[in-house]
Amino acid sequence: MNAYLFTAVATRCQVRPAAGRSGTANTIQTWDASTTIIVLGGTPEEAQRQFEAWMRLTPEGENPVEVTIRKISAAQFVDQWFSEAGNVPLDWPKILKLAEVQLGATAVDDFEQGYWVNVDQVVRPERLSFSAGTLQSDVPEDIRSGLNWSGDRNFLFLVSVLAPLARQVMEDEPENGDAASGEREDENSEQLNPIGAGELLTNFPEALDKEAAALIQARNSVVAAWLWRRYAANTRLAANSIRIDPWCGAIGLTGAD
Repeated sequence: MNAYLFTAVATRCQVRPAAGRSGTANTIQTWDASTTIIVLGGTPEEAQRQFEAWMRLTPEGENPVEVTIRKISAAQFVDQWFSEAGNVPLDWPKILKLAEVQLGATAVDDFEQGYWVNVDQVVRPERLSFSAGTLQSDVPEDIRSGLNWSGDRNFLFLVSVLAPLARQVMEDEPENGDAASGEREDENSEQLNPIGAGELLTNFPEALDKEAAALIQARNSVVAAWLWRRYAANTRLAANSIRIDPWCGAIGLTGAD
């Protein structure tokens, strides 16, 4: 089964009640946010259509949300599930059950998982540790001491293999038309477009373009990065920067979302 990791940055606009001096009144509220989800099955084009439709869903009973998708980055998953025990083919029904169990047993802000670590600096492709044991001793003490190193506790990590920065292309904002209209800003432009295109990747680095995605089960993010680097060592992705994020949920398979 094909699977894809999608991230989008979107501007959302919705009528919501807000407290004011004269009491509560409905006002138009606008905000930017990023969303990441795994889409299971289909071709890349079908997966993106499903992702965009999911992005625009509004819970029943709520005012509809107007969604303007500003940027989408996506990549197909490598067809293996990486762990210290070895690599096996992806089994998404099994993975979804495991993710549900782990989410119920792990605090969202569990520091020991190590999402705060800059793995690109700590795990370099040109000097990979020989084993997970030597990796632990190779990691600086100020980082090592904050991570879980117990093999009895493992977590699911999503690895995004990023495209080279020179290829990170952001679409330009739509032009305003003639020069006169360009000089006269719409009074609502800031509300409808709170963050300019040039700021999106700065504010939402998770939306950087991806070349591949991988699912890894490991004791911490450093080990997860090491497992990926070992696999990619002899591929064209060996030197690509990576980003590690927690499990984000999935759509496209019964019970997945």
